[in-house]
Amino acid sequence: MGRADEEGFIEIAATAWAAEVDKSRRQPINPLAVGRARQGVFLWMQVKGSAAALDKLAAEGKLPIRHKWFRETISRVRPEGVTAMTDQIDVPVAHRELLPGLRRELRDQGYFDWRTWSSKDNLLPGVWRVRVVYADNAPVLCGDGGERRPCEYSLEVR
Repeated sequence: MGRADEEGFIEIAATAWAAEVDKSRRQPINPLAVGRARQGVFLWMQVKGSAAALDKLAAEGKLPIRHKWFRETISRVRPEGVTAMTDQIDVPVAHRELLPGLRRELRDQGYFDWRTWSSKDNLLPGVWRVRVVYADNAPVLCGDGGERRPCEYSLEVR
């Protein structure tokens, strides 16, 4: 699992900007290098962590994990609000009926492997950024090897 697991937090193992997400397979469809104005876009993520990480996040009030969307303007970055997660990444604390399945995955694999995403409809042109944060607004950190930085992903929309 790597350094994130050693620190007791999560790892964002993969990300993709996409025009769609196959909700039954929980996979991105039609990856995007550039978004199209007035259309929707998804930021899809694969998130991994250990049982210890899940327990620590829950105990410290770090769940749910959120995407914060921003659009750059000429003068500054303007927040566009927090999108509702379509995959409810806050499963362990919000939906008790799903907890047994998550615990089974942890027992069988030794780690959890979530696929989650958020989306924004009718995007205006510009550069859009998504910051990944914990419930307390602390940034989720990314990077292997050297310095870890807040996870932030950007997409140009034309």
